[in-house]
Amino acid sequence: MQKTNSPAVYVDLDDVIAKTTCHYTDILKRELGKSVDFEEINTFNLQESFSLTDAEYDYFFKLVHTPEIILGLKPMEGAVDVLNRWKKLGVKISVVTGRLTSTYDTSLEWLKSNKVPFDSFIMVDKYSRPGADKNKAISLEDLSGMEFVLAVEDSFDMAQFLCRKMNTAVILFDKPWNRNAVLNNGIQRLSTWKEIGSFFKLPQGLNQSVF
Repeated sequence: MQKTNSPAVYVDLDDVIAKTTCHYTDILKRELGKSVDFEEINTFNLQESFSLTDAEYDYFFKLVHTPEIILGLKPMEGAVDVLNRWKKLGVKISVVTGRLTSTYDTSLEWLKSNKVPFDSFIMVDKYSRPGADKNKAISLEDLSGMEFVLAVEDSFDMAQFLCRKMNTAVILFDKPWNRNAVLNNGIQRLSTWKEIGSFFKLPQGLNQSVF
């Protein structure tokens, strides 16, 4: 990504823009008869958090990536309002996701139907999943060549990658699965889009360092 006069911001999709995992708990109970409270999801590994067998996880994982499930997700409170405000102020918004590449069109449909403003939609093979379409998902190495003044993530591993590898200031969106993370300089934990919108404002976003 070439430098421009407009600051570019990386915004993760699931559990940052879209209410995803809280919806998964309902699906888990309906489909597999397992009850897990959202606050009990203390690891990013859902198979472990939900205590699923390999067969159960394969079924669940495929199910939650179907168009019906994805299109039924709701936006996080305040996300669209803050992103619209950023866009009006000249911020270039990149929506980034590690979803299966098979969800590419459905994910775009969800963003448009929920009126989420964005300048680019980037799929990244964050987890080295087999069968990823290289024409739709870029590698982490490709991502590292891009430049953002700020990233908003819920994955602590990705937050560290963005901060350490890309020298990007990161807001770690507070979730049960990242609460045990020890934050290093360059990563700030926030809990709501209201807090994020108050924290990141122009012309501060034009500076080299956000924090």
